[in-house]
Amino acid sequence: MKLSRIPTGIDSLDYILQGGLPSGSLVLLLGELGAGDFEFAITSCVRLLSDQKKIDTTTLLPEKVIYISFTRSENDIMKEIAFSFPDFYEFLQNKIHEQKFEFKDFSDSYFAGSFIPASWLSSSETAPSIESLKWNEEKRNLMDALIVYLDKNAQNSLIIIDSLTSMAQYCLERIDWADLILFLRGLQRVSKNWNGLIYAIFNEGIFENKEQVEIMECMDGVFVFDWEQLGPTQRNRIMYLKKFRGLLPGVDHENIVNFETQITPQKGFEVSNIKRVRGR
Repeated sequence: MKLSRIPTGIDSLDYILQGGLPSGSLVLLLGELGAGDFEFAITSCVRLLSDQKKIDTTTLLPEKVIYISFTRSENDIMKEIAFSFPDFYEFLQNKIHEQKFEFKDFSDSYFAGSFIPASWLSSSETAPSIESLKWNEEKRNLMDALIVYLDKNAQNSLIIIDSLTSMAQYCLERIDWADLILFLRGLQRVSKNWNGLIYAIFNEGIFENKEQVEIMECMDGVFVFDWEQLGPTQRNRIMYLKKFRGLLPGVDHENIVNFETQITPQKGFEVSNIKRVRGR
């Protein structure tokens, strides 16, 4: 069996992971507020789009990156990137023109039927037309539209889902929790056929622990982004692997407890230190 990996683009992390993550993986980015999950995803996609040369025959690079949003517009996300990482913004703008970086905004579907006025959702400065207010098939059923879109576009791509939290909240209002879990298990299964990589951003503490554990069970891997309290006024960002099929033995062999991380405007998300078990 041929085993291939897709790098994360974070060099010191890829070294520990022996080249990256198994292709076809569904990966949960589980984060405390501001701990670095979004920044990890953006840095990873920029690095992978920057380096389009295969390192060896077992290394795969995505053909394109697709950023899926349920509540935020492309303009909103790009503005955040511009403020945080100016160089990344210019780079990604170029990749949009080259059709290597693509946004898919499902906010029309997400808010369809709600009390939110259409004028709040439109990115256009012109008044919405009667035609634009009609429900198309995508607006009728967000989950069906998402499935159709992924089937058509996910092959050999890096997919960023922003966010699984929003999607789960949407589903709780419309379908049974068991159906959401069924969807995630199906997504985990079919992702192996797409041979790419899926990052699903999920906020820590929004759902009950039982529900959060159920979601983690559907994933190939779980990266946790957290804050480590060092004193009354000081704290560090840390990241660790809570779960990853096929990769945890290697991390355990290296006696790694967690990765201390930092975020800078120039380089984005970085691993600044690897914390290992004392005395080993």
